[in-house]
Amino acid sequence: MITKDSKRILVADDSIFFRTKLSDILVEAGHKVKFAKDGRELIREISIDSGGIDLLMLDLQMPDIDGFGVLNWISENGLQGRFPVLIITGVYEPGEVMDKLKALGASGLMTKGLTPEQIVFRVNRLLFPEKVAQGQPRIRVPVSIAADFILGDITRTGFLLNLSDTGAFLNTKSELLTGAVVRLRFSLPGTARVLEAKATVKWSTTEVANKTLFGGYGLMFMSLSDEDTAAVKGFVEAEARRLGLDKI
Repeated sequence: MITKDSKRILVADDSIFFRTKLSDILVEAGHKVKFAKDGRELIREISIDSGGIDLLMLDLQMPDIDGFGVLNWISENGLQGRFPVLIITGVYEPGEVMDKLKALGASGLMTKGLTPEQIVFRVNRLLFPEKVAQGQPRIRVPVSIAADFILGDITRTGFLLNLSDTGAFLNTKSELLTGAVVRLRFSLPGTARVLEAKATVKWSTTEVANKTLFGGYGLMFMSLSDEDTAAVKGFVEAEARRLGLDKI
C-alpha cells in the first residue's frame, strides 16, 4: 500500500542485495530510507540522530555486532521504545528466540522470503498503529487475488493485494472515485467458489494508481452473505497464523 504519510526508515543488513531490494520496495511505498551495513555502523547512526528514526529494520545475523547486540545496546542506552524495531531474519525463529526478542524490545519479525506486498504490510502495520485504534481491521493479510468488479454496467478487472473480513485493497488500472459503489467478485486461494460483495471505495492513492504495484483503492464491504463472510474470516485468520501476524 502506498502511504501519503512518508516515514523515515533505517535498515540494517549486511547484504547489499537485500538492502537494495528493501530500498526499492520501501521507496516505492512512499517512505524515506537510510542504511547501515553492520551493527557498528547502525549504532553510530542511532547515536547521531535517534529522533530521526520512525522505524528500525534490523537483521539478526550481522558481522561484528549482531541484531541481539544492537537490541542490548538500545536498551542499555535508554532508547528502548523510542522507535519500533522490525526484526529481519532468514528463517522463522523458534519460540524461545521470539520470547528473547520481545524481552529486548522488538516490535515485530519478518523473514527475507516475504513478497513486496507482505513487507509493506508489516512495515505499515508498525508505522501506523493508530489506524487500528481508529477501528480499522486488526487482522489484514497480504494476498494476490484476481478479482472482477462491476461499476455501473461495465465489468472491470484488478487484484486484491490485502484482505480482511471487512474490506480489501484493490489494485486496478480503472479509475474509481471515493464513495463509488462496486460489485466485487473473487475466489479465495485454493477454492473455486465465487464470492460476491457490494463494496464502497473509502480511500484511494490516485497519484500513484496505475503506476506501481501498490497503487489502488481501499474498499469496505457493504454487503456480504453470512456464508461468504465466514469463509473470508476463516481464510484471513488462517493466513495470519501462517504468516506469523499473530506473533510479535
